Parts: sequence; C-alpha cells; structure tokens
Amino acid sequence: MSAFELASRSVIAFMILFVWCRILGKKLMSQMTFFDFAAGVTIGTITGSIIFTNSLSMWKGFAALSVFSALALLSGLLAMRSLRLRKLLNGEPTLLIKKGQILEQGMKKARITMDDLLMMLRKKSAFYPDEVELAYFESDGTLSVLKKSDLLPVTPKDLNLTVPTRGQSQTLIIDGRILPNSVNASGKDIQWINQQLKNLGVERMSDVALAQIDQLDKLYVDLRQDSGIQ
Repeated sequence: MSAFELASRSVIAFMILFVWCRILGKKLMSQMTFFDFAAGVTIGTITGSIIFTNSLSMWKGFAALSVFSALALLSGLLAMRSLRLRKLLNGEPTLLIKKGQILEQGMKKARITMDDLLMMLRKKSAFYPDEVELAYFESDGTLSVLKKSDLLPVTPKDLNLTVPTRGQSQTLIIDGRILPNSVNASGKDIQWINQQLKNLGVERMSDVALAQIDQLDKLYVDLRQDSGIQ
C-alpha cells in the first residue's frame, strides 16, 4: 500500500466515521451499556481494517461500516419504542442491597464480588452497608445508592427555608472572546461587562479564560493565569 493510498483511506475513513458518530449521537461517549461498548469497539475495528487492510476494498469496507452503524442506530431507535427490546439490549438494574441487607442472589446475577461492591459503595460515600436503604447495579456498570432517610443530609426544605435559585448560567466570555448571544440572553451589554471587569481589576478582556453570570446577577470570572475572582 502506497503512502498516498494510506493517507487517502485515512482521510475518507475519518470523514465517514465522523459523520456516523454525529448521527449516532453522544450515547457511545457517555456511560455505556455493554451493547453500546461492543458497538463502539466494532465500529472502530471496521474503521481500522479499512485503513490498514490492503486486501479489503475501500468501498466494501465503507459499506460494511455504514451498514453496521445504521443497524446500531436502528436498534437504538427501536429500543426507544419497545420496552422489551430495550431490556434485551440494555438489561435491567439489579438490586444488590435492600434495607442494609446485601442480597447474594443479586450479586451472583450481576457477577459482582464483595470487594467490588464495597469499593463502589465507598465511591458513593457509603462506608457501611447498613447505611444503605437501596443499592442498584445499573446496566451501564455504575452503582446507584439511596441512603437511609435518617442519614440523608438536611435540606433547606426540611428547615422550612426558601433558597433563591441561581437558574441557568450564561457564559459571557470564553478564552478572551465575548459571546454576543449569551450577553443578550443575560440582559447585559458589553459596557456593563467591561465595567465589572474593571471593578475586579481586570484590565483586558483577553486575560479572561471564563466569565459566567447567573440569574441572581452573580458574576464569576476566571483569569488565564488560573487565579479565580468572584
């Protein structure tokens, strides 16, 4: 295989893979089920074969990649409409702990060892199984934990307190560049932003790595030299 052919295969494979990744969406990049993981690995393997396997026709390889990607997309769309298919592809959560009691049958079903369970509990800040009301082993391999009610942190609602919400933040500046649409959505203008930066001792907008404002008009500014100002 010549260097030109290798480069051509790589460029075309990159473009087709990019298109299919955009079509398939973000799920393959998020917490994946085993099926999602297998589909992602297969797509990557087919792409690698297209680039490096000289005996494989480039167009046959692209056809195989497109067909498999289309099947992965179709299975995802059908799973959204069919609960039975969704359970078949993704599986179901497995109950591992109920009212502080570890369920050995659930652990066998999920093929989880006691060491694995204790490690995942620690990651959820649950160092003692008897603190846990419910624990589910999810289909994406993570553990969801609900602690017993008397161990849950006190919330403002428990104290009959009303806490104002900060709402959705608007990013005004990224890497020294102002974002006009976000500025308009925040109800502010560039003059107001410049004045706030001046009040904080920031001389140039280009020095700002990130600037955000919430619905309470609280401004957050982070400078490029990693010194935060609020």
